[in-house]
Amino acid sequence: MKGANIFFTGLLFLTTIFLLTCEGETAEPRIDKGYDYFPLEVGMEWNYLMDSIVLRPQVGGILFDSARLDVRETLVDTLRDLEGQLWYRGERYDRRVDSSSWRFRQTFLLRRDDLRAYRQEDNLEFVKMVFPLRADQNWDGHVAFDPFREIEVAGQPIQIYVDWNYRYLSFEQPGTVMDKTYDLLTLVEGADYENLLNRRLAIEGYAKNIGLVYRELEVFETQCQLCCNGDTGACLDLPWREKAEGGFIIKQWLVQ
Repeated sequence: MKGANIFFTGLLFLTTIFLLTCEGETAEPRIDKGYDYFPLEVGMEWNYLMDSIVLRPQVGGILFDSARLDVRETLVDTLRDLEGQLWYRGERYDRRVDSSSWRFRQTFLLRRDDLRAYRQEDNLEFVKMVFPLRADQNWDGHVAFDPFREIEVAGQPIQIYVDWNYRYLSFEQPGTVMDKTYDLLTLVEGADYENLLNRRLAIEGYAKNIGLVYRELEVFETQCQLCCNGDTGACLDLPWREKAEGGFIIKQWLVQ
């Protein structure tokens, strides 16, 4: 019996040590890095309204050419690039709101890895988000191309992407875009600056498990000729809609 008592005492001691050890070990907390703000799956579809204004030079001034469009984006397929990276191929269609006929506009590509979310369109690759979401995040969204590259807008070459600096304005906060409220919304600022000759504003909103729900892009340039005959002093304090000689405005928001 004495041997049995020693056996059971030893067993109880080992069991106690095992339980205490298990209680002392805590599971690693799960970190939500934010991937759900850039969901990717073949068949996903987003429908937007988009207001656009393009500044077109005319004899004697600038025409603000405005339009409202329905926009549809759908992920239709996947492919792998030469490095084996998986991309989702999307198609973008639009139509004027008073029209029933959709027009194919472009093909685009989306990809997400552990650290970044990407979009390719018009032969340009953008880093749209970085992970995990953090308040102190800044990144170069144009690392894959020369930001001084000129883009033609209404016949005028414009360096749209100079001096952008991407950052999170806010993340995982409730928010409202137009008339739609989202439980969790992340806002990305690509640019917000102006100087004597240029104005740039770029903001995008991403909702959890949905993706892009808002986009605003404002690009203005001027040489202060049409408004002020080159008088930069008179030009400086004028609103951009009075002194701009080129550029565009886009506002796009999810409707369903």
